[in-house]
Amino acid sequence: MKKQKNEEAVRLVKIILESGFASRRNCEKAIISGRVRVNNQVILDPAYRVKEEDCVSIDRQLIERQTKRYMALYKPLGVVSTTKYLPGRRIITEFFKGIKERLFYAGRLDSESRGIMIITNDGEFANIITHPSYEILKVYDVTVNGKIDSQSLLNASKGITIKNVSYSPFKFKILSKGRVQSKIRLTINEGKNREIRKIFDYLGYKVIDLERISVGCVGKYDETSGTLEAGHIRNLTKKEIEFFFNQKNKKLKDIENIFANIDDYDDIDNNYNEDNILENTYEENNKENKEREEKKEKKYDKSKWAKAKPKKKRLSVKKTNTFQNKISKSNNNQKRNKTSKKR
Repeated sequence: MKKQKNEEAVRLVKIILESGFASRRNCEKAIISGRVRVNNQVILDPAYRVKEEDCVSIDRQLIERQTKRYMALYKPLGVVSTTKYLPGRRIITEFFKGIKERLFYAGRLDSESRGIMIITNDGEFANIITHPSYEILKVYDVTVNGKIDSQSLLNASKGITIKNVSYSPFKFKILSKGRVQSKIRLTINEGKNREIRKIFDYLGYKVIDLERISVGCVGKYDETSGTLEAGHIRNLTKKEIEFFFNQKNKKLKDIENIFANIDDYDDIDNNYNEDNILENTYEENNKENKEREEKKEKKYDKSKWAKAKPKKKRLSVKKTNTFQNKISKSNNNQKRNKTSKKR
């Protein structure tokens, strides 16, 4: 029961941050300066755990605890995936009007792309979606110019490195292949910056249209609410929320199994005595010392270069001045001319 209560408790900084009071740093400063109270008691620790029944106030004003929100948004083209104000640009917060909670996105989309985005105020939930270790699959429909080369795409799907950035393997299905343009469905488990566009640009294709169809089990088609149109937002169902948290539970179970296997190895060594362990360690240390000494002897053994090799004798050539050579040549030519005239 104690573990469950600790899991329900939330850090004090997170509560103030989710209320929209200020940035994380300013929230921490407000706590340290003594402006925040829990159950009418001043708390100076930002990591203090707050339960659901506790009353939190800042500057003597009560903070309303936010309810967890899990929603899906179909982001249209031209909208920037940010919550910060950008002059002259459309941002995703324009679709959150009328919602009190401080929401943020889990996994962005480029302004040139469209499709499903997960919106929430639960940081743990967002981390499950965005972190590649949880292997949440994202499906995209990509339209490129020209006829797609299936062999080059197959080679890239095994994993590719572009400008010292490695991209993990992905699955694909060619939906249509034409001379003018082709349509491919990609399934990836990571979301690096402009990943799909960079891969097709490397293969020599330009992305005409990029649509994210689904994130995990959340798609634009739903049985209860129908098709999610561009610019519209809907709440996730209980099954969809449980799907993502189950992914985390599976990952935790895998880690627990790894540690359980490590514990099993300890039982194998129970037959050894402490004396045997000491003897083994002593022998190992002696071996290491001997190996080090042998290496030193090999390094500083001067027998290899103690006897110097005899130097090769170079042919000594007497150097003469060029001026003297010219004079001697001219004298020899004069003598030859005189003898030739006498004959």
